[in-house]
Order: sequence, then C-alpha cells, then structure tokens
Amino acid sequence: MPSLSGYKIYDTDEPCNYTGQKLVEAMTKVVDDRLSENQRELNLKGCCVGNNGLQVIGEDPRIANIKRLNLGGNKIGDAGAHFLAETEAFSKLNWLELGGNDLSPEGVRVLIKSKVLRKLKTLNLYRNYIKDEGAKILAEENELEKIEEMDLAQNEIGDEGFIALSNSEKFPNLVALYLDNNFGTREGKASARLNPNFKKLQSLNL
Repeated sequence: MPSLSGYKIYDTDEPCNYTGQKLVEAMTKVVDDRLSENQRELNLKGCCVGNNGLQVIGEDPRIANIKRLNLGGNKIGDAGAHFLAETEAFSKLNWLELGGNDLSPEGVRVLIKSKVLRKLKTLNLYRNYIKDEGAKILAEENELEKIEEMDLAQNEIGDEGFIALSNSEKFPNLVALYLDNNFGTREGKASARLNPNFKKLQSLNL
C-alpha cells in the first residue's frame, strides 16, 4: 500500500478520520512534504485529508501564496467545497484539482459562486457526482468567468447536461472542456457540438 512519510495514505481511517492533535500533526506533516519549495503549489493527491484535514491546512500560514492546489481523491465532499469557496487562504488559486472528492451538484454550486476563487483558470472536477443537475448549474450559474479549462469527465452527465453546457454563455474564456466517459448518447453529443459554447472551443472531448 502506498505510504506518505510513515502513514498509509489510502487507508480509509488514516488520516481522513483523525481528530484533535493527531489530525493537526498529520496535516502539518503533509504540508511539510507536499508544499513546493517556492510555496506556490500544494500537491495533496491521494492523501485522504478529508474535510477536517482541509480545514487544518487552510489555517496553515505557509499556504497563503499557493496558486496550484491538487486535492484529487481526498474525500472532502460538499463540506470541503464550502470551505474552499469561503476561505481567503485559497484566493490566489488559478488551478484547482478536485477529482474524486464525492462532490454533488450542491458542491459545484458553492464553488462556481465563490467570491474567493475568482482567479481560477483551470477547474478539474472529474470523477464526482455532478450529473445533469450539476451540469445545468454550471451552465446557468457560473461566476468564475476566468475559467479557461474544465474537466468534467466521469460525472454521470447525460444529453441534458451536455446541451445545457453547449449553450452556456457563462464561460466567456473557456477554450478546453473534457466530458468523456459520461452518459451522453451519440446523438446528444453530435447535437451539442453544433451549439455556440462548444463550437468556439479549441479542445473538446465528448
């Protein structure tokens, strides 16, 4: 089993379910090991920090200047999305990886309406549970207008979500979108490709 500085990072109880001082010590160690030397990038992929761990990390003064944050596979859920969206420590982010975090449409909504995350240019949300509802929320309610690249692969999105995204006017700077391994039909994909938001893209995976 993979390990990170002496503890198992994919064990369902470590450190996702740590509490108290044990959690603080574990998260301090994670930041020690995973924060880049220039303090601009924090790669936490697969570390199982959970929502509680994320809150501890959010209070660490060392992350105040990070621009790239990889939280892939960390089980932060919608509660973690709320924390990210509301915490000033993340206000300089321009690249955010949230693949495999059990996010629902509600988690998507709080992220795209965040006042904190307005500098984001890349948002990776693959392998969550966005579904058609979440795709429509993105299409109709997005306020992160600087987004240039977005990954929504493996989110159980069907034709309804594809069509909503393809007609959206909420992504003026979007140039790349990844929607592969979803539930769209061949006909739905073909129809979506003809709509304004998809026609303008430089890169589109359906």
